[in-house]
Amino acid sequence: MVRTLPSQAQTRLDPSRILATSFALAVHALALLVLLLPLTQASLPDLRPEPAPERWKVERVLPVAPLPPKPVEQPRTQVPPRPQPAAVQTPQPLRMPAVVDHGSLPADPATDAIGPPDIAPAWDPSPLQGAELRYAVAPPPPYPREALRAGAEGTVLLRVLVDTDGRPLEVSIERSSGHRSLDREAVRQVQRSWTFEPAMRDGRAVQAWGLVPIGFSLQ
Repeated sequence: MVRTLPSQAQTRLDPSRILATSFALAVHALALLVLLLPLTQASLPDLRPEPAPERWKVERVLPVAPLPPKPVEQPRTQVPPRPQPAAVQTPQPLRMPAVVDHGSLPADPATDAIGPPDIAPAWDPSPLQGAELRYAVAPPPPYPREALRAGAEGTVLLRVLVDTDGRPLEVSIERSSGHRSLDREAVRQVQRSWTFEPAMRDGRAVQAWGLVPIGFSLQ
């Protein structure tokens, strides 16, 4: 038995199902457009404007530096050799013999040629070595007390440098007497109280080195 449902019992539309179907159709349509896009781009004509032909083209020319001028070689002028001066011979004076007219006039004596004056040797200011000194004032030295107590005797040989005014500049012991007190007293006495006559060289007073013996004796 077939039963007929009333019109109110018709099937109702499902919105979620419609939305899913629409989304699926949209996805398929988008995929189809992506596949057809290369074909459409290949078939489209190139609508870009063609570049206008160049009427003229100006080329930029870089300035070129001018080359330096070539040096001009100056002609070498030959200098003539300087003439050597001819040797001038000095005429020698002729000695004419004197003519005596019966003794009326005496003959002039012949004058010999005067040579150049003698040149004095250069002055040497260095002291004379080994000069013989002469005493101007030479009092004997006093006898040292310690030498008297010890009975010491002896002779001291001193080496003295005498200045141009006769004063002793340096006094040193050339040979000792064997006793220090005697040597010391002899050096002190010459330095304080002695004077000498200055040595002479070419008429001038110069410094001089000389030896001076001083003896000490108890007799």
